[in-house]
Amino acid sequence: MTDAERPDAPKEPLPEDWPESAEVISAESSAQEMAAYALTVRRIERLIAIVGAICALAVLRPLGWPLAAGMAAGTVLGWINFRWLASSVNAIGERIVKIQSTERGAAVVARGVGRIFLIALVAYGIFTCSIRGLVGFLAGLAMPVIALMCEAVYEFVAGYRRSS
Repeated sequence: MTDAERPDAPKEPLPEDWPESAEVISAESSAQEMAAYALTVRRIERLIAIVGAICALAVLRPLGWPLAAGMAAGTVLGWINFRWLASSVNAIGERIVKIQSTERGAAVVARGVGRIFLIALVAYGIFTCSIRGLVGFLAGLAMPVIALMCEAVYEFVAGYRRSS
């Protein structure tokens, strides 16, 4: 006689006996995770703009306006690149999760290629005018990385405060 066949063996509760089904709990946590994700993305976007503006202003006087203008242009394109990348990741996720997704694979690929093409086109335009501007542009493109590092520090400190 197995454990399941014994009359005194504890029985597993049936799904209809559960106080809340797993789908409801999953949907609630998923909605909370998506809200937290949206707040994180907004914080990163603000950080990109703030850090880029501070850096462009910091290099304006000692290194000149071409480098500062290039850094500002790189920051703007870095911000656009981050936005398009986030929307592409969301579109790919929607395409994977939903059966009747409104996202088309060709549109997602076009956005990805468009991001790179736009950056290359602007970099070439700046390169033909000023090498110093190109250096600033490339530094400005790194602003999303700096913003992500700042966000990581923020999340670390927030997690530490929650656990205390």
